[in-house]
Amino acid sequence: MKRKELTRGRRIVILCEGETEEIAIRYFVKRQWEADGLNSIGIHPIDLRAKLEDVFSYVPRYRLDPHVVAVFTIVDLYGMNRVQHDIDDDMAAKVNRVKTWLRDEFGPAFEGFFYPHVSVHEVEAWLLAEGNCLAKRLKDSGIKPDRYAESRNLDDPPSKRISKLFRNRRGDGYGKTNDGTPLFKCVQFGPVYDTCQHFREFYNQLKAVGQAALKTG
Repeated sequence: MKRKELTRGRRIVILCEGETEEIAIRYFVKRQWEADGLNSIGIHPIDLRAKLEDVFSYVPRYRLDPHVVAVFTIVDLYGMNRVQHDIDDDMAAKVNRVKTWLRDEFGPAFEGFFYPHVSVHEVEAWLLAEGNCLAKRLKDSGIKPDRYAESRNLDDPPSKRISKLFRNRRGDGYGKTNDGTPLFKCVQFGPVYDTCQHFREFYNQLKAVGQAALKTG
């Protein structure tokens, strides 16, 4: 997909924490978006290169663009050091705190336009949840779908677990671009949607915004 094709017509901008998140949106989420008949509303992922503070300048800029329907974020819960969690916070509290940190910069004028979302703990959880594409790439039928991929220990995040699989089976680590691109091109939507609550919330809201935009012409 050429980047210039992502900028035509009405679109939803998705501010991605890094390159892996952008790859996941471009090759995994967009595939389902098209299958759902929403491709007349474009999806435009932007790699923030871990500069999460850029959200606060991008959102107002896109609010002035009549072609931009909405702005979403997809940032990792793992490694998020812009907010301070309490020691007894559960997962929902941590996710909500990150969303609040992103949302609180903006006033009522951005309601219905800006939708912050968090990947738990990283987008690689989606690969573990589906499992089959990892098994194919590593030629290891012992790798199975992980229904609890989003809820595993924060100290052992998905990308590290995947890297261990690669080292054990292939002898080298997981390359977020070289391996991530073909994996996200392969991974099937259903198992991820069915087992990953936070991904499901993200996609449901993204789809609802896209469907509403289609109705308004």
